[in-house]
Amino acid sequence: MLHSGLLLKLLQKGLPVKFVKLLRFWHSQQTCAVLWNSVLGDSFDILCGVRQGGVLSPTLFSAYIDDIICVLRNSGYGVYIGSVFIGCILYADDIILLSASCHGIQKLVDLCLEYGRTWSYF
Repeated sequence: MLHSGLLLKLLQKGLPVKFVKLLRFWHSQQTCAVLWNSVLGDSFDILCGVRQGGVLSPTLFSAYIDDIICVLRNSGYGVYIGSVFIGCILYADDIILLSASCHGIQKLVDLCLEYGRTWSYF
């Protein structure tokens, strides 16, 4: 997930602009380096994702991925128990898609692929 997509979604959800700017600054300052056999490589900027282990990271990721649940629920595919949609189950950055048919699963996968391409998820 690109940071720009996350920030846009947060603004669309009505978060205060000042808070979103703070998050933009916080995420723009991330760098990383690889340590291998006691040798530290060159540092590089982190341009996507949320901070690993960050207290806000699960909430930020949920805000980013929340729309795909609505897309899948409104697609007409997937599994329902009564009126409750259980066509997708999410935990962290994993998703399980459920449908009663191969055609339905393929439609759900296609929707996830389209969402991922639109929002630079992968």
